[in-house]
Amino acid sequence: VIQLLQLAVTFIEKLGAHIEAIRNIPCLDCSVKNMNRALTKISVLVGETEELIENMLKWKEQQKEVSSITKIFSGDRFKNSMRIPLLPVQLSKIVKIFTNKRLWN
Repeated sequence: VIQLLQLAVTFIEKLGAHIEAIRNIPCLDCSVKNMNRALTKISVLVGETEELIENMLKWKEQQKEVSSITKIFSGDRFKNSMRIPLLPVQLSKIVKIFTNKRLWN
């Protein structure tokens, strides 16, 4: 009788665990849907991040070009070779025009 009672208690404990697992199945479906949504959002963010990185690299290259043009225009040889010296305002306008053309092309 004691053995039967122990078997009954074990069966009831296992049955409770199985019933709880079956109850959690609908929650599992919700969790999978939430994970799919999160994965989709992550994929979008990865794409946007890659695009941002590309834009940053382009901007960095443009800054190098602007820097080299500024060095050319501000160099002693360039100033001495010109009959009319460039004023800093004129130089900044030239650089600004160049960068605007590069950004929008």
